[in-house]
Amino acid sequence: VGRHKEPEKRKVVVDMREFRSSLPSLIHRRGIDIEPVTLEVGDYILSPDMCVERKSVSDLIGSLNSGRLFNQATAMTRHYRKPMLLVEFTEKQSFSLQAKGTLQGEISYQDLTSKLALLTLHFPKLRILWCQSPHASAELFDELKKNQAEPDGEDAGAVA
Repeated sequence: VGRHKEPEKRKVVVDMREFRSSLPSLIHRRGIDIEPVTLEVGDYILSPDMCVERKSVSDLIGSLNSGRLFNQATAMTRHYRKPMLLVEFTEKQSFSLQAKGTLQGEISYQDLTSKLALLTLHFPKLRILWCQSPHASAELFDELKKNQAEPDGEDAGAVA
């Protein structure tokens, strides 16, 4: 009688700091195991090749302004074949990269879109994903994981 190999349990490696958000529990509700690890690169590792840095719109503005996102994108593209930036916005509010009035730190709308454009030009492998809620992000992660190898938490935690 031939032995049937059990399919490997689907899993996502999640940075410990991400547990302040609802996304890890929403991913788990979709039947995907969560492995908490302190990650130096990325917030979510979906496969050995796929790394996701998750930002709210205000985080995106702040990290574009400070240059931190450039450093994060450099690290992700150095260590992963499929680096991704996930920008989550609130579905109940109209979405814009331009706040009413002035943006934090006196950054203009044109400066912000220019920096986002430069980021995509400088990192052609970087994919930018936009989701209107953590629920949509969990669904997107589920889709992205299809037919992918499972990540290893120990390997992901060793990336620096």
